[in-house]
Amino acid sequence: MHQETRFSRLEPELRKAHLIEATLVCLKRHGFQGASIRKICAEAGVSVGLINHHYAGKDELVAEAYLAVTGRVMSLLREAIDAAAPSPRARLSAFFRASFSPEVLDPQLLDAWLAFWGAVKTAEAINLAHDQSYGEYRTILGQALSRLAEGEGWTDFDAPLAAIGLSALLDGLWLEYGLNPTTFTPEQGVQICEAWVDGLQVSGFRRVE
Repeated sequence: MHQETRFSRLEPELRKAHLIEATLVCLKRHGFQGASIRKICAEAGVSVGLINHHYAGKDELVAEAYLAVTGRVMSLLREAIDAAAPSPRARLSAFFRASFSPEVLDPQLLDAWLAFWGAVKTAEAINLAHDQSYGEYRTILGQALSRLAEGEGWTDFDAPLAAIGLSALLDGLWLEYGLNPTTFTPEQGVQICEAWVDGLQVSGFRRVE
């Protein structure tokens, strides 16, 4: 049976998952600009027409791949928080350990992040996917930091601003690790984030009127 025929008989979600995996392979191999629909089709073993049946174009397909990858990471981070001890600091620590776990530091995943970030400002669909995923990510961080502030009795704590700062720190560490994993160890990455949170107890993020 022809591969495309077999592909078309798969359940819709399996077809999309297969196309997303092919997209990730092409993004890693060719970058966003070089990952054409034809190359993605060749990797997936399907025709251009079949992809066009599911997506309006490459930007929409890459945007869905972006959301699929971030969805996996969000699920892993949420599971780590939910499995942690109930104290706010323990939940944050679990978040950090999960952020530097082998699954999140997988070189293929980091390569995908770099490709996505490089495409954010070139396509509206990818920009919207970025805003959606980072909005969710900062919400998770903001909630964890709010609980910590409540437990510590901090007043006028600006959790959304603190979440932006911590998110930027994590992004920078992921990027540095992706470029050169010998710069620091995952354990040191966790240590850096823990030290950042320790600094909140000294200065904090106060709301500015």
